[in-house]
Amino acid sequence: MAGIRVNTGVKRIEVNDAGEYIELNFADQSMAIRFYEMQERIQEKTKEAEKQLNESKKDNDNIRKTIEINNDLHKYIMHEVDACFGPDTCRKVFGNIVPGADLFEDFFNQLLPYFEKGAEERKAKMAKYNADRTGNV
Repeated sequence: MAGIRVNTGVKRIEVNDAGEYIELNFADQSMAIRFYEMQERIQEKTKEAEKQLNESKKDNDNIRKTIEINNDLHKYIMHEVDACFGPDTCRKVFGNIVPGADLFEDFFNQLLPYFEKGAEERKAKMAKYNADRTGNV
């Protein structure tokens, strides 16, 4: 038997000069949900960190406390990105650092066209199955 192969929509995106890739599966219907849920968790964690920073300022804590809160927040974001896009995504994209907000923003901005193209491709494929074309009501 020859077998079948289904195009699952996985896009391999090169993310560094070492030739490493991350993979985005636009056929996975849960991908967009995972992405938006990740964003919501990051926003919530950011609010918590801002609250901690404000409390730290009131108590006249030293600069070290501010740095620790900021570092913990960005480690949390790394964990969320790896959970959403696959293990070692942050290491592959940023190297062996704890990236700051500007690097995460750059990463997400560069991913946006892939999400947009994936959505367009899904829409075009689904257009083949609309009610007018298939004769359904």
